[in-house]
Amino acid sequence: MNSERRLALSPLGKAPVVLAVLFAAVLPIIIAVVAVLQVDRGALSPVVMLAVQGLVALLTLGLVLPLWRRQATFDGRHLRVKATYYTRSAPVSDFALDQARVVDLREHTELKPLLKTNGVGMPGLMAGHFRLRDRRKAFCLVTDPAKVLALPHADGRIWLLGLEHPQAVLDILRRPPA
Repeated sequence: MNSERRLALSPLGKAPVVLAVLFAAVLPIIIAVVAVLQVDRGALSPVVMLAVQGLVALLTLGLVLPLWRRQATFDGRHLRVKATYYTRSAPVSDFALDQARVVDLREHTELKPLLKTNGVGMPGLMAGHFRLRDRRKAFCLVTDPAKVLALPHADGRIWLLGLEHPQAVLDILRRPPA
């Protein structure tokens, strides 16, 4: 049995980290200030204020923590990708590896995700399900558009994976199983 090999993903850039910090820190502070002012006016009980703050904390964690849930693994036969809330797994035999290629999405704009159908899209991170500019469906985990492995899948989707060394990963996927 082959052990799972983690594939090196491109790191998160500054934009998603800054957005996460703003969302996780600034928004709860604003809500807390408004809630405290409402308690002072007598329009809100302290118990309700604490409940609101607890709910805000849970929602914030639920939205921010998945940004760091990014992983791609290969066990010799199956490729598995975790992209925030989304996980896809497929046997390598389901991919058209002869058509797979390394691309820079800034140059190959037909492969650039255009419409988020069920995913997370923000500057510096595209994770989940998208429609591409050429109208195909895609499963994406992209943080750096310059280093993307485009893998056509048998179901008609294309998987776009932002990897540190996309050509090396493609070479590994193309090797026959042991």
